[in-house]
This record gives sequence, structure tokens and C-alpha cells, in this order.
Amino acid sequence: MNISLEWLKDYVDINLNTEEIVDRIKLHSTNVEKTEKLAQGIKNIVIGKVESVKDHPNADRLIICDVNIGKENIQIVTADKSVKKNHLVPVALDGAILKDGFKIKSRKMRGELSQGMFCSLEEVDLEEKSDEVYKIKEEVPLGVDFVEYFKMNDEIIEIEVFPNRPDLLSYTGIAKELEIIDTAKNFKLPSFKKLNKNNSFDIEITDNNCKRYSAAIIKNIKVNASPLWLVRRLATAGIRSINNIVDITNYIMLETGHPVHAFDLNLIKDKIIVRKAVKGEKILLLDEKEYELMGEETLITDKEKILAIGGVMGGELSGINENTTNILLEVAYFDPVNTRKVSKYHKLSTDASYRFERGIDPNDGEFVMGRLVKLIEEIANGVSDGTITDIYPNKINPKEINLRYTYLNEKLGTIVPEEKVQKIIEKFNFKKEKNTDGWKIFPSTKRPDLEIEVDMIEEIGRVFGYHNIESKLPETTLFHGDKNNFFMFKSEIASLMIGNGYNESITFSFMNINNMWLDKSDLKILNPLSAEYEYMRPLVSYGLLDCLSYNYRNQNRDVKLFEIANIYNTTSDGKTKEVPHLAFVATGKENPNDYTDKRMINYYTFKGVLDNLIDFTNIKNLKIKRLKKEGFSYSQSAEIYINDDYIGFIGLLDSQYADKIYDIKDKVYICEVNLEKIYEFSNPINKENKNFDYPAIKREYSFTVPINKEFQEIEQIIKDSGNIIEKINIFDVYKGKGIDEDKISITITVVYRSYEKTLTDEEINPVEEKFLNKLDSMNINLRQKG
Repeated sequence: MNISLEWLKDYVDINLNTEEIVDRIKLHSTNVEKTEKLAQGIKNIVIGKVESVKDHPNADRLIICDVNIGKENIQIVTADKSVKKNHLVPVALDGAILKDGFKIKSRKMRGELSQGMFCSLEEVDLEEKSDEVYKIKEEVPLGVDFVEYFKMNDEIIEIEVFPNRPDLLSYTGIAKELEIIDTAKNFKLPSFKKLNKNNSFDIEITDNNCKRYSAAIIKNIKVNASPLWLVRRLATAGIRSINNIVDITNYIMLETGHPVHAFDLNLIKDKIIVRKAVKGEKILLLDEKEYELMGEETLITDKEKILAIGGVMGGELSGINENTTNILLEVAYFDPVNTRKVSKYHKLSTDASYRFERGIDPNDGEFVMGRLVKLIEEIANGVSDGTITDIYPNKINPKEINLRYTYLNEKLGTIVPEEKVQKIIEKFNFKKEKNTDGWKIFPSTKRPDLEIEVDMIEEIGRVFGYHNIESKLPETTLFHGDKNNFFMFKSEIASLMIGNGYNESITFSFMNINNMWLDKSDLKILNPLSAEYEYMRPLVSYGLLDCLSYNYRNQNRDVKLFEIANIYNTTSDGKTKEVPHLAFVATGKENPNDYTDKRMINYYTFKGVLDNLIDFTNIKNLKIKRLKKEGFSYSQSAEIYINDDYIGFIGLLDSQYADKIYDIKDKVYICEVNLEKIYEFSNPINKENKNFDYPAIKREYSFTVPINKEFQEIEQIIKDSGNIIEKINIFDVYKGKGIDEDKISITITVVYRSYEKTLTDEEINPVEEKFLNKLDSMNINLRQKG
């Protein structure tokens, strides 16, 4: 909100300089964005009267004007042929300085001397773009300084207006605020015409979102350009002058904070009907765009057509034009929530909707209408019969707040003398009653933000001055905190994942249920941020896959991510449970930073990360079972168990799912495990010295294995064959030429070692023969031994 100090002085007396005013506002009221001096450096512009106009002898597009500037006559050559005899105009003389430091010099134009230049409002910084020389409507002495006479040497203070302070969106509200914080004195409302209620014009309200509607008729107006004082004051607020009627409605909005509207009375059929829109109706608004209505709008209509969207914008078909002679003035109160909804739906944010959304005073209608009528009578020569139609079925009364003195001091953390509190309350001019423990206060309806006791305490505090309250730390008892074992365990797992080349990610705990292609959630959020975040996640993998997709779509095709976070589900007794999970996903190259390493991530390298986790936690009895779920590749996916407890899954995402849901064309591997179970089954690793003085013996075996067999079975049979088997590793997997379609070739390495002596073939062969015979009985045949 821009505040013109020249305009502000209409309502209060200010004796402080601008810097002091800014400091007080910052301390007590709101933030100050900036200050600005208008007409800075603009000088040597006087008021002149055009006494004659003639054509330029050497240029068809130019005219020569003889201009009286009081003490002498000068000659001005201009291309603006709208300039006529007897016009009063601002004249920049030789040596004048205009906006942006532009200097004027006398010069010849096509052989004729021009001793200066006529000015538009653009040259004096009152408009962004002007079309013609400004013609002064007032009676003004010739030769006087244009800038000084019209008080253009103004200062602007731009303040930030918070959503809970709609009273600061008006000059009267700001003036009252300055009086309250001892920055100004003698606040007074502007003069207005007292109107009598007679309800002579027919108004019908059928929409509850319009709480009050007032109308007054003014006849015989003359639509014309506005006087310069009005144009200048609107310009300080960034509003361009249109005509005197529209300008007055904008002026009243800025002055009182209450948006008003003017209709051409001759375009209204008999009565005003305030009703709710019907979905699909259309209206052409003043911005010359047609809007299709959603059915929640409050409409101002007559018997035949829509005149305006209440609280947002007027209609083009009932607007003021140069032929308007009779007008109907509207002062109304529209519901803030509905106005915000309508404005957002149509993407129509106007000065009016901005104020209605935040809440205006529903009880200042008679003052606002009286002020509006007075200015139109004075500026547009209108005639009012002194009456108003005011439909206000359910009056909005001030709220009642009980303010306790002891509670106020407790909340502010200091002792504010009771007589000081009394004086501050009196500054607001609120109706009040003293009681035994404080005051009963009835805040004005100008302040919709004051609803409960702490709101009033905040007002007392800021007016008293938070800088006057001693800063001290709150008294509290501190306890020594420590990280529990599970917290340390999670940190160790995170370090392990980072060591495996994975980057940690943090994703939302809530998501769209339509994106849950694996496990669904039944936990719906009561107040979601949006429809995209309505449900709590049942798996951490969903968020990681979204992150993976985002990276992939932004040309980062080699990605390894992990996250340790809670999932949310419902127990059998209906309670909500949070369970910590570890999830990790990967796609692309195994080692993108090494250009010599061409390997792509595959199931076995990806599962190696899980193996590292199991080794790190020293978990026994891990079981891997084939996963049969839609969305996973059948041959490269598995469920993970410890003993008989399910702890998670690992596998290759089905290519169609990866492409359709996540827009990823490459292979995507995902794994998610219950970290709580991992912690539960983890075993401390006993530190012991093993004797590796005796060599190991390594043998390789190639088997043809039925495709429905799991490697875990093979591994377990080999392990159970003897205690000299130290390690079993898969060396190669092959399927193709020479191998039956229902089989696969697997090459494994078995390491034999004794910690007591060097093994001989005679000691190894019986163990080897034992597991080879067992495997052969399961149709797992030895192809080659090395």
C-alpha cells in the first residue's frame, strides 16, 4: 500500500519527518518496503494559457501556439493538435528538467522557434504513458509553478499490509493507526453527506454471500476528465485516471478501504437483484473478456441481464461512458471466503476483490455512500435526492473480548501499568466496559482480525512497544539428551549405503493413492495440502521412484538413491503404526565416474548391496523366495525373509511400469526392507582371530539348473555338505545356445579351507561328491568342473 504524506494530512496532523514516521511504523505496525520522493528534480514548469493557435508554415503535422505565462507571452511549437485556444496547459520553459532528468532547450522546429514544450502527465511522472498534452480544468493563476501549485513534491511510504490487517488498506485506516502509535494527532474522518433511508429503489437479495447492499441514485452528472488533484492522488497509488466518476469510486476505495461501484442507471431495468450464479452463465466484464461462471459467484443483476460479479468486477454492458447522465451507486458487503474462491477460480485479482477477500467494515455503508455522493455532486455536478436504499437483513455486530489484566502481563512477559493499558485501549475508540479482572472490549467491525483475547493482547503489546519489553531467556529445566541405539543403527546403515555409492534422498510422507501401484494406503489425511497428497505412504519406494523419474527426465540417467524413513499402516485393532524402512533404487551405469567401466547395474550387483547390509548386521537364516507380483520382472525379483518373518522385497521393475508410470526407458531396480526387523535380527559381530596360515582351495562348477529352481536351494545344499566350505559365489549365469529353454547355466565358485591344516584332495572330494549327488537328484546337473 502506497501512502502519500500530502494526502494523509487530510485526516491527521503530522509533525514528524519521514524518517521518524518510518521508524515508528516499523516498531509498532508493519514493515516499510521503501520510501520515494515524487517530482524529484522536476523544475521550471509553469502554467500557461494558449491565446492563439496557427498552422506551421513548413510542416503539416505541427502547430504554433502563442502562450501567456503570466509575465510574458512565448511561442511553443507542438505536434499535439488537441491543443486549442484558451486551454490551460503546463509549459516546460527553456532550462526546465522533466522526468528522468530530461532537459528542455529553446530550439527551432522546421524554421520556427519553440521556446519550450507543453507537458503531458507522463513528463511529470504521473502516468506511465500519456497520449496528449494535459489540459488543466481548474482556474489557476498564470505563470505559477505547476509542480508546487498542485503539490506534486510529495513523499510516498510503501508499507506491507498483512492479510490480517485490512484496515491498513485505506487512508483513514492508516491515519487512525498513526494516531494510535503516537505518530500523528487529531484524527478526523472526511466530510460526507447525510443520507436518509427510504428504500425507494427496489433491491432484492437472494444470495447469503451478500450481507448488505446499499444503493443511491444521482442524476444529471457530467462525465468528464478529473481535476488534477484527484488524478495526482490516484497516480500515487498506481491507478490511472479514466473519467471523473470512475476516478471518484477508486478514490473512495483508497480513502475508506470500502470498494464501491457505479452503474449507468439508464441501462438497468427497474430493480437490482443480488443472486447466486447458475453454472454455465456468461458475462462480459470491464476488462472486455467473457467469463463462464462456475455457479458460486454472487451476481448483481436486473430483470434481464447480469450487471457485475459482486466483489470482483463490473460488467461491460452497464459501465459508465461519456454519454452517461444518471447513475446508480453501489456500496455492499460480500462474503470474504466466497469472494476469494471466485477471484481465484477466474484468476481475477482486482483492487476490490483484494479488499473484500480480507474483510471490509460491513457497518460503514452510510458513511461511505455519503462521502461518495458528496464528491460526485462537487466534481461531476450530480444531483442527489438525499436518500439511500439500504438492505441489511442481519446486522453484523462487533465481537466481545474479555481482556484480563493479569493474563495480559503473563503473555507479554512484563508488567504494563494498568493505567497505560487503559490509555492504549482508549486510543482504538472501541466500545469497552471495565470489570473486576480487566475489560470487556467490543472491537470495531473495521478490525475483523480482533476475535479473541490474545488478539487484543497483541494489539496492546505492539502499541506499548515490544522494544520496551526486556529481552530475557525463558526459564526452563534442561536435560541431557542422548542418541538411542536404534538412532545410531540408522546412522550406520546410512553410512553403509553412502559407502555403496548411493545418495540419500528425503521425500514426502504423503502421496496420491492413484500412484500406488504396489501396496495401497488406507490412511487418508483429513486436511491434505492438495489432492496430490491425500494419503500416507505405505512404501518408501514410491517417493524414491518419483525422484529417480525426475532425475531421468532431466538427463541424469545414472542414479542411485536411498532413503530411511517411516511407512504408515493400520494395525488389526484399527490403530496407526509407523514402521521405519530402508529403500534404495538404481538405474544406469554401475560406475559412471569411471569411463573405463562400461558395466550397467544388474540384478546381481544391485543385490550385492543387500548382501552387504546382511553381512554388516551379521544376520543368520536369510531366505530369498521368488516374488510373484504384478509390476516386477518374474525372473529377477524376490521376497526377503529372516526365518519366517517377511522383511521386504528386491527386484527389477517391469519395463512397462517403468515407462508408463515413471517415463524411464532403462532398467530400474528397487529394494525395500523393514529396518525395524533388520535391527531386531542383527547380531553383534564377535571379534576373534582366525588362523589364515593354511591356504584355501578354490573349485569352479558349472550346472544346468531348471529355471524354476532358486539359487538359495543350491547354496544351502553345498553349505550343509561339510564344515570346510568357507564361501560360495556365483561366477557366471548363461542362457542361450546349447542350453535347454527350460534351463539355465550357473557357474559358481566354492572356496574350501581348514584353519587347522592344509587340505588335500582326499579330504575335499567326499564333501564335493556329497553335494554333487544331492544336486543331481534334483535335476541340477554338473556340466563342467574346473
